[in-house]
Amino acid sequence: MNTPPPLHLQSTVDAVLPPELLDELLAAIQSNDRNRQTELYQRHPELQGWSGCLAALNQFAVTVPEPLPAAPDLGKFSLLEEIGRGGMGVVYKARQHDLQRIVAVKMILSNQLATSEEVRRFQREARAAASLRHPNIVAIHEIGERDGRHYFVMDFVAGESLAARLSRGPLAIDDAARLLACIALAIEHLHAQGIIHRDIKPSNILLDERGAPFVTDFGLAKIFDTDGGQTRTGAIVGTPSYMSPEQAAGRNHLISPRSDVYSLGAMFYEMLTGRPPFREDHVLETLVQVLEGEPTLPSRLNTAIPRDVELICLRCLDKDPARRYASAAELAADLERFLNGEAVTAHSGLLPAIRRWMRRRPGLACHWGAQGAVALIIQIYFGISSTPETWGLHWTLMSIIGGWAGLSYLCQLLLEREGRSPQAHLANVLTDVILLTVALAISGGTIGALLVIYPLLITASGLWFRVPLVWTTTAVSAMGFLILVSLKPELADPWHYPFLVLTVLIMVGAATAYQVKRVRALSRFYDRRLP
Repeated sequence: MNTPPPLHLQSTVDAVLPPELLDELLAAIQSNDRNRQTELYQRHPELQGWSGCLAALNQFAVTVPEPLPAAPDLGKFSLLEEIGRGGMGVVYKARQHDLQRIVAVKMILSNQLATSEEVRRFQREARAAASLRHPNIVAIHEIGERDGRHYFVMDFVAGESLAARLSRGPLAIDDAARLLACIALAIEHLHAQGIIHRDIKPSNILLDERGAPFVTDFGLAKIFDTDGGQTRTGAIVGTPSYMSPEQAAGRNHLISPRSDVYSLGAMFYEMLTGRPPFREDHVLETLVQVLEGEPTLPSRLNTAIPRDVELICLRCLDKDPARRYASAAELAADLERFLNGEAVTAHSGLLPAIRRWMRRRPGLACHWGAQGAVALIIQIYFGISSTPETWGLHWTLMSIIGGWAGLSYLCQLLLEREGRSPQAHLANVLTDVILLTVALAISGGTIGALLVIYPLLITASGLWFRVPLVWTTTAVSAMGFLILVSLKPELADPWHYPFLVLTVLIMVGAATAYQVKRVRALSRFYDRRLP
């Protein structure tokens, strides 16, 4: 099957826009998402040449909204106003004439050419919800199709989404626990009917005027053992900030009710702190954090959070599904225990706590691990060949390593406070290279073994997914080595030795930067494909 060529548009500039970018822009215009459009301008400067055309499209999207179908078009339903819109569907408030009640009608956007997969997903959402009867799940009343546009009719919930409520700040602790317990019991009803939601997030929870929650949007719902292979292994489904690690890894055969428990925990985290556990600048970075990172302790973001509530939240967010709550009902029961002043079942042992700390601060953990290894090498060296005259050197080196460990901790605090700014990264890099160079300059016979730390620093800089940071670390490391050679001329014997080391440093930097660049390209792809 031949791939269609990129679309060429003629304007005041000669540019080629790929279909994926045009599709992303069209979705942003259709949903009137100004923030997304601004982000596209910033991420793709080539769009600036099309500002006139885009402004016209933008004005069209705002001033000419999708027209409401006339009342007879949907028989007994008269569409009153648009109340919601997404990339695929639009939701209207409507009046049902025969029963004289207000309902909500969801249909596929008329200005979108729906694919067969999108139609199947739309119908799957309707079928999944239509089989459910629970006081906290939006009920489906009717499914239909009119002039090629598929629609279904559901309860109208007068109020707002949980996402809209959280935009004004976190909830009170007891209110958040009580609300999540109610939502968890609704999700447990889903699981009892053999359905996994797979896209639990604040925007899919509606709150009525009394604050009661209603679960909605089953577009990604998976029926136990009857999915028919529709979800491919390796296909990432869900919303990155709220999806479980098994979803983020595309291991869809491992998705289970415990995956929804993770999403409930991610939503609980936001209810308590005002932000989801992971939300990076790019989607791929968010996915990496979901897979490998640990969220900041909720109590550090909101000191009012009790330890028991924090443990409940962290148990839901465990990377290993086996260590999460076995069911949403168990989560709801633990929340009820907290609300009743009883002991909760969530607990944390020493090893899990250490493991979470290492994932929460991987940079500091790597620093301390490397510094511990250096200290061990020094200890072994001086333990074997030390003399009374060398003990002073031994303690000097150990003092440098200890000071280095302390400065690494301070740099970690700076990174957390400054939001991983370039200045914070530069301070970290300079600290590492300067103290390593000083240690090597006075280390004597151990210097040959410790030179390997320079390329390790370059490789470790790639963990931040910043190409300029990799090249900065490479340049600073090369400069540190050259200073070391000037301080210890014996390193230039034989004469070609410094050139070999510099060549290795540059090659390691180039390879790391190339891999990071590839990851960044992949990140841009996921930015377009995932919500």
